[in-house]
Amino acid sequence: MASNVATANHCSVGAARLILSAVVLLGLVTCAAANGAPATFHLVFEGHHNASLTHEGSFTSSLASCGSGLAADVSVDSATDNALRRFICPGGSEFTATVSPLPAEHGGNGVWRIVSGTGAFASLRGRGTFSSTRLEGRSDDPATITFRSTWDGVADFDTVPPAIAVTKVTILKLKKPKGAYNLRVVVTFPGDDAVSYVLQVVDPRKPLNALVYKIGQTTSGSFASAARIRPAKSTRTLEIEVEAEDAVGNDANASKTVRLR
Repeated sequence: MASNVATANHCSVGAARLILSAVVLLGLVTCAAANGAPATFHLVFEGHHNASLTHEGSFTSSLASCGSGLAADVSVDSATDNALRRFICPGGSEFTATVSPLPAEHGGNGVWRIVSGTGAFASLRGRGTFSSTRLEGRSDDPATITFRSTWDGVADFDTVPPAIAVTKVTILKLKKPKGAYNLRVVVTFPGDDAVSYVLQVVDPRKPLNALVYKIGQTTSGSFASAARIRPAKSTRTLEIEVEAEDAVGNDANASKTVRLR
């Protein structure tokens, strides 16, 4: 007996969207750019601190209708060092992006993601990595710090999350070792070629203890995962959970419950 559930989350800024490592993110962005869609994106932010010690400054970008403008942090999560930044373009249209970790802008590397917009940029989404260089200032006096942060990645006018289907699950009980199973899962992403994903297989009673946990990316629209598992003797069902993101960061998830025999 099995049940399928699929839901879409349009570019939420929650912690689940930060599961993927920067290495996987950069690989997916590179593949997407090489395939011709979405378009490559480049931005340079000349930043400094305001009176609240959050970041603000001017920027230039590769967007045809927003070649330059002003930007400032709207909020900063002190627990995650994740900032939400608003970019104001000529004509009044805006787009908003997350930047993490914020201290790396003083000199280091991190990730960015365009999560919302207004006017001409209402459907703009994108993501990538940044490299930042401190221009002047001292660490013991943040107000004196200025920096240049260079963003590279992909962006597109696309708010449609990837479709996900857990199309096949095969569970084979083994004679040895006792209580072990061979598990194979096939997941497809109809309509999406470049997708990054997180696959987990858990006992629903202990969802934090994954029997299988895999992070990866695919440019073929599907992937298959095989693993040997050994659930607890009392386990009767398994939950297969998949989180996926397309090249510009639209995300969705799917789950499937399977019964052990």
